[in-house]
Amino acid sequence: METKLSSIDRREIDHLIGKDWDCWHHPAVGTSGGILVLWNRLLVSFDVKETSSQVIVGNLLIPNLGIWKVATVYGSRCCGERSNLWKHLEKCMENSFPAIIGGDFNCILNKEEKRRGKRFLFSKGPKEMKDFMMNSNFHDIAYIRPRFTWCNNKEGTSQIWERLDRCLLNSFAIQKLPLAAIRYLARVASDHSPIVLKLDASVRFKSKVIKFEDTWRSYPACKSIVYHSLKKKDYGDENMILQRKTSRTLRALFFWNKNKCKDLNSLKEKLKGEILELQNKEALGENWSAEDHLLL
Repeated sequence: METKLSSIDRREIDHLIGKDWDCWHHPAVGTSGGILVLWNRLLVSFDVKETSSQVIVGNLLIPNLGIWKVATVYGSRCCGERSNLWKHLEKCMENSFPAIIGGDFNCILNKEEKRRGKRFLFSKGPKEMKDFMMNSNFHDIAYIRPRFTWCNNKEGTSQIWERLDRCLLNSFAIQKLPLAAIRYLARVASDHSPIVLKLDASVRFKSKVIKFEDTWRSYPACKSIVYHSLKKKDYGDENMILQRKTSRTLRALFFWNKNKCKDLNSLKEKLKGEILELQNKEALGENWSAEDHLLL
């Protein structure tokens, strides 16, 4: 992800995604760029090999799938600087590993990947990207809508849509994932759509740890559950008593949440679906009904 930060510390990572995740951050240049790569160390290992302002490259070791070369890209908006990106990738991605290059390339390849704005020209930028893909055996895989991944968030005729974000796979990766397709998620906190590429449905980790959710504090019942759970008497030394009270309280909150707040996740997914549907309509230039506006 693009951070736009000169630095990020471990506490921020823990707050953002949890203590089970490791990271590598390349600082931003001024107020743009900055690349943050995160991986769950309980599921995979990631060994960083190359890093620059436009790309972080490393070896991702996945149980049952072996080693994958992965490059996370934030392409410069300057065509001349992007030329250095292609040269860098050509050198570090030439091997027999399955390889994935994904991120914000800040470049489109044809007129169908743009709506409004200046007329598309197959100029030096798109040509160099196409040449890299052909020479290094990388392929633009299928994707699930929306068609565009970035919007300048303006209104009317000033609004521009482009497909700046994508995933490229080499032939070795496609052989392992013949039906691979990426999914673009709804834009919520960014002007870019997040990309999801699922490597293997069987690689999963089910944690038995129960974590306190900040959402619980907004419910009056939560305070009552905590009060009555901590009030119960326990025996043993001070550490054992504290552990039992904490464990009992979290279990009580977990099952209360499961029974009383089970609709929150379905509501969240429903709202994301509505956001995605509206963004698709907006990107395709379809008229919105009054009801659509009310949903926002």
